[in-house]
Amino acid sequence: MYDSKFGNVAMLMCNIINPNGKNTNGCCRSILKRELVKMKKLGYAAMNIGFELEFFLLSDRPTDQNKDKVCLDHGDYGDMEGEKDATASVRREIMFELERIGITPLVSHHERAVSAYEISYKYSDAMRACDNLLLAKHIISEVACRHNLYADFQPKPFKDENGNGLHTNISLTTLSGKNAFEENNKLSPIAKHFMAGILSHAKELCALTNPTQNSYKRLVRGYEAPTKICCGKYNREAMIRIPKASGESTRIEMRNPDACINPYLALTAILRAGLIGIKNKAALLRRFTDFSLADDLPESLDEAYQLFEKSTIFSDLVTLKLK
Repeated sequence: MYDSKFGNVAMLMCNIINPNGKNTNGCCRSILKRELVKMKKLGYAAMNIGFELEFFLLSDRPTDQNKDKVCLDHGDYGDMEGEKDATASVRREIMFELERIGITPLVSHHERAVSAYEISYKYSDAMRACDNLLLAKHIISEVACRHNLYADFQPKPFKDENGNGLHTNISLTTLSGKNAFEENNKLSPIAKHFMAGILSHAKELCALTNPTQNSYKRLVRGYEAPTKICCGKYNREAMIRIPKASGESTRIEMRNPDACINPYLALTAILRAGLIGIKNKAALLRRFTDFSLADDLPESLDEAYQLFEKSTIFSDLVTLKLK
């Protein structure tokens, strides 16, 4: 990327290797790489990920007491340039910087909360998507700093406003290059098994998809955030949404993750749970499709982490001492 002070600056994303040539146990990129190898042995060439990155642009670090001072506008969802969208030019600069380093931006718009925005960029394979997420957060923060602004990715900066999510769009590609989640322009049985695997392990997954105390301030009713372990097409409080898409765009969208994640570990766990669902041909039980019967997502990090520590399928990740 280009830095106004230092000129062109290179960033390197890599695995951490021990002197003996082996990956270090704590290298999260290597952990995801191993999971992707297992995926390929099951007949899938790629896990495709499209992140929708939400953030606030503020004049200073936020507190509930200084919201009126640090917020730059009082816009709502989709508001255009002007007094209701004070940072459109800053976001354009961010998108040009993303494009400069090979991340293809798709959409930038005002979110529901004041001074809140979203930038979406083109999907990619899981490893590249993780790298791109870290780069995108860095670039957003750097460009904001150029304009004496503060980019905040906290899940819930203000208690009375919608928070920041990281909606995660997922599909699998077969070895023959087809979208495994699509069949006759509908969601395939493979996609449904994958969803069932995620929903079956949703509570322990939250330790990785929602890894901070602040994460659970976002996962409450009334703020368009997921609260229930279920899937649906239109209900924004469902953990998984099924977008209205067809053909190669057919996918599922996990709505509970936030930008505080370690993306490599989060996608490792999501992929593992989904593949278990595929291998076991897990069914979408009624409690996974009927909102009124669905279980609640964890209400705190402590609750999620206790479940994570007891998990049998994530035991190797527990030993990383993530808390």
